[in-house]
Amino acid sequence: MSGYFLSQQDARWDKKSFQQENNAGIRKTTGTRITSKDKIIYTPPEGETIIRDLLKNLEDFIHSENDIDDLIRLAVLHYQFEAIHPFPDGNGRTGRVLNILYLVEKGLLDTPILYLSKYIIENKNQYYKKLRAVTEKQDWEGWILFMLKGVEETAIHTLKKINAINDLMRETITYAKAQLPSRVYSKELIELLFEQPYCKVKFLVDKDVAKRQTAAEYL
Repeated sequence: MSGYFLSQQDARWDKKSFQQENNAGIRKTTGTRITSKDKIIYTPPEGETIIRDLLKNLEDFIHSENDIDDLIRLAVLHYQFEAIHPFPDGNGRTGRVLNILYLVEKGLLDTPILYLSKYIIENKNQYYKKLRAVTEKQDWEGWILFMLKGVEETAIHTLKKINAINDLMRETITYAKAQLPSRVYSKELIELLFEQPYCKVKFLVDKDVAKRQTAAEYL
């Protein structure tokens, strides 16, 4: 398995804001450094050809046929993507999206809602320490156990939150049915309110809850 890994120093998230619709592509700049408190903590590989080769190597690992558990493979690919650091910006966010897509592809998630960032942010000192230990000491066991614990804790937290949302929606439906005029109340209307952080007429019209004028009156 070691043939898939970079023997580089530890990779850290960048702290720059990730622009929407970023079309920068593979990093072509030289002299890229990842710093913390003005100290260089990691120098990612440089050169587009090298980066693309490493990404292809990572892709091959993701799709390779072997007996490595999918969650262990998740921990490995997360480290590797961080180490390659292929884009000028947004590598941390992209890597976390990649994690979710991988879990969905492997059938471990039906819906892309496992927010691993919460665990990583709450344990960021340990996160950085474990990443560095892989690079400097080849301590894969410590890193993998850290990530497995993150998946477990995040899954439990997410399940509790989903159940709480479902309970609240049922309570709201019951309350709205009792309080709203019958011409306004509909289960679909309440469900729509739980789909968006805000609601506007177009949402009701698109969902066939009501025509425009009626939807405006409902809201």
